[in-house]
Amino acid sequence: MEIEILDWVEEHKSELISVSDEIWGYAELGLDEHRSAKLQMDYLESHGFEIRSGIGGMETAFVASWGEGKPVIGFLGEYDALPMVSNKPVPYKEPLIEGGTGHGCGHNLLGVASMGAAVSLKHVMEQKGLPGTVRYYGCPAEESSFGKTWMVRDGVFDDLDVALTWHPGATNSVRNESSLADFVLKFNFYGKTAHASGGPWNGRSALDGVELMNSGVERMREHMRPECRVHYVISYGGGAPNVVPDYAQNFFDVRAKDIAELKKMRQWVQDIAKGAALMTQTRFEELFLGCAANVIPNRVIAQTFHSVMEEIGAPKWSEEELQFAQTMQQQFEPELVEQAVESLEESGVTLGQKHLCDTQVPYRDEIGEGTGSTDVGDVSWVVPTAQFSTACHPIGIPGHSWAITSCSGMSIGHKGMLYAAKILGVAGYRFLTDPDLRQKAREEWQIQLKGRQYECLIPPEIKAPPKPF
Repeated sequence: MEIEILDWVEEHKSELISVSDEIWGYAELGLDEHRSAKLQMDYLESHGFEIRSGIGGMETAFVASWGEGKPVIGFLGEYDALPMVSNKPVPYKEPLIEGGTGHGCGHNLLGVASMGAAVSLKHVMEQKGLPGTVRYYGCPAEESSFGKTWMVRDGVFDDLDVALTWHPGATNSVRNESSLADFVLKFNFYGKTAHASGGPWNGRSALDGVELMNSGVERMREHMRPECRVHYVISYGGGAPNVVPDYAQNFFDVRAKDIAELKKMRQWVQDIAKGAALMTQTRFEELFLGCAANVIPNRVIAQTFHSVMEEIGAPKWSEEELQFAQTMQQQFEPELVEQAVESLEESGVTLGQKHLCDTQVPYRDEIGEGTGSTDVGDVSWVVPTAQFSTACHPIGIPGHSWAITSCSGMSIGHKGMLYAAKILGVAGYRFLTDPDLRQKAREEWQIQLKGRQYECLIPPEIKAPPKPF
């Protein structure tokens, strides 16, 4: 049956690439992915899936289901883009739209591969009369509001046996690691406008409040635990230098190892904002945008992904793709590529060349400590979950960059996406048909939970995430 999944992906690869490229062209920001979500919903509906949209108060969140009863296999997909990383599918920086949005994290690939896996599994289940339910989850705003967290609060993952997902990367490897819990927050400061030269004593600068808050946060860093992260931008600082601004805004990510530490970090940041407002005689309000829990890793699912990955074998790269990758690597500091290659070699990877990964990173059973954040974390607290990466861009290329946008819209990204669809589809089939494997995944999940219960950090009075941009 597994070969039929591989065959289905191969037979429908032109369709999947077409959907991915359309979403790449839309490049819609979180909570505005209306065309991207509709395109996926239409495709899934054409393959017999029932669609339920508007999940978690988000117009662009949906669940597509086919089949009935247990087991229930879920595939997680995303489709939001990033600001300021627009680029043509070329190996150098050349924005498609100056200052525009782009898929600088490859979510056009992420969503379509998961969608393709769901449809391929449905095809086999239908052909063979296999019991169970397959679901695809359209998850918006991973880059900004952490859409899955709002969907978890709605309970749409509660009856899953396993949740399977992936993410574009530079290597073919399982992500057997945790992540950082995260709060996404904005701080609006309000002061009093005045002429900046003629009568500044009559005003109170909201920008002073913002800048003083940032200065206070910098003083946190000496005393934060090493794994914690706080980063920010001033998203609005005023309109003209000769006007004392009565409004200014900070945009923050606050991250910590787990939910308990994260809540302490948020309180600290809030206290700094209070102090900044007092010192500048301004006032502030906090705007909650989203949050994500740390990932609960699952060795059983990770091992399954790795086995399937090895059995299928990594994609082969053409000379044109290798040249594209080499040219792109040359646009960045040589140290980035060298360090990435060294890290792979230390992991036991033997590369035929240093541009595109053409093999699998050996599986390691020990659980790593990730430094990023993802709303996959919240899903992993309520159902056994794991993820992997496939090579969709050159080695040593920084994430969230124009270069990722470029690769996500051409053949390098396409090959990684199709490889991921096959891995997900075959892994989904194994969990569908093997009750012992499902039980082992659940037992591993319970071990990793260590008796802890999921705590949703979304304030109950907030029914839907506000738009972040």
